[in-house]
Amino acid sequence: EMDQNLFPDDKGSAVLSYSEKEDRAVKRSIRQLKADIERTIGCRCEAETGGDGKADLCIEIGTIGISDGIDRLIRQGKLITDPIQDENGAYRWEGYVIQEVEGVLYIAGVDRRGTMYGVYELSRRMGVSPWHYFGDVPVRKRPFEISLGFYLADYPSVQYRGIFINDEEELEAWAKEHTADGTIGPELYEKIFELLLRLKANYIWPAMHVNYFNEDPRNGELADEMGIIVGTSHCDMLLRSNQNEWKPWRERKGYSDLNYDYSIEGKNRERIREYWREGLEQNRDYENTYTIGMRGIHDSGFVTSKIHENKELDEEGIRREKIKLMQKVFRDQREILQQVLGKERAENAVQTFVPYKEVLDLYDAGLDVPEDVTLIWVNDNFGHMRRYPDEKELGRKGGHGLYFHNSYWAHSEMCYLFINSIPLAQTGNELEKSYRKGIRKLWVLNAGALKPLEMDIEYFLRYGWEAGKEGAVTRDPQRFVQEWADYNFSGEIGSEAADLYEKYAQLTNVRKVEHLVSDAFS
Repeated sequence: EMDQNLFPDDKGSAVLSYSEKEDRAVKRSIRQLKADIERTIGCRCEAETGGDGKADLCIEIGTIGISDGIDRLIRQGKLITDPIQDENGAYRWEGYVIQEVEGVLYIAGVDRRGTMYGVYELSRRMGVSPWHYFGDVPVRKRPFEISLGFYLADYPSVQYRGIFINDEEELEAWAKEHTADGTIGPELYEKIFELLLRLKANYIWPAMHVNYFNEDPRNGELADEMGIIVGTSHCDMLLRSNQNEWKPWRERKGYSDLNYDYSIEGKNRERIREYWREGLEQNRDYENTYTIGMRGIHDSGFVTSKIHENKELDEEGIRREKIKLMQKVFRDQREILQQVLGKERAENAVQTFVPYKEVLDLYDAGLDVPEDVTLIWVNDNFGHMRRYPDEKELGRKGGHGLYFHNSYWAHSEMCYLFINSIPLAQTGNELEKSYRKGIRKLWVLNAGALKPLEMDIEYFLRYGWEAGKEGAVTRDPQRFVQEWADYNFSGEIGSEAADLYEKYAQLTNVRKVEHLVSDAFS
């Protein structure tokens, strides 16, 4: 009986049943599953609330604590949730179970994203690639088998897993040709958010070169509606994207003499706080992370003109004053967070600080970062983590994150924007060390303009999901490439592609394509 297939053929019917109380993000994923079933298996499929389940296959989808049917099965001991509970019995963040019980297939999530990951895992197994849109991967029309007794439980190793769309001019050029917005806006973000969810990611630092996320309020609304958490990079504080957002805001306000320099007290400082506060107010109802600290506009250094004007300060004195000023920035930003979000939400919100470039020197010289703030460590732009948290830092309540590059823009001898020439094996090695050394809260990848980094993005995000687990595919990059190629391309080319990729990675790691000059080799 265990071999009996639950799924109908193209002449059968399926019904997806769920509760009206489910989050709108879950409902959206259910609508996508309906379309996925129709285009892969070809059978009729309905999605309904409280349906009577009259079909060849009933799939019941729900979130624990929201779906009465799922909760009842757990109470009866029929739906097994032990693998997605920790040693104290608490449910693990974003965990899900897919289980056949008495002829019905149940997808149960710990929270809204857990439920969606269960839904999209079923789509993936049916043959819908996460890259069906951005990689034009056709769906595989074929019979699909899940037998009686099927059981799968899973949850992520790293809590926040996402990408940074950066140096994104090529994606913008594509959007001009192919979207009604003509820019990286809601139409394109909808596809990007769907891609992230199908890759079991939950987090984004949005594009910041060509426009700014807050410019169109629908961007933030859409992220929340789809279940994506929004943050900003190391140079953009409290959800403001300074490169394109600061100047228009200043002009709208009529603040012609305003400088993005916190060392200038009085009105200047008050107005910077107003800028931060209004950014938070626009996004106060959403799930976000909040970068604190300060750097200059567009990734330039921490601007402190008043400190540098003080002729009595030597180099050490300047450093001490900068540290004092940065700590004042922390206090003021955290106060604004409490004012806008309320005390309890602000205390539970993920706040991040990125000790990077000259800010790292301040951190090393004794800058006191509040202990509930997540420290995000950065690689050296060429695939090596610079450092890991020490014993004392590991005790921090805020935990640790990493920011990794698979695309990098600087002066021409340092860039690699066209292709990522850091071997997957090296990326994996660095991620493995980072996970072992306690960097488990947040992983974000600089993914450039998205293409042509499809394989690299999927590898990074999958590593964040399965780090530290038995049988993790990402531990063996050769196997990952083989399976990835065979899943997304026909022709059973996986093992050949994996061998080619390995040779390519070795060659381009010796000398990046972008760095070839006439005298590179004798």
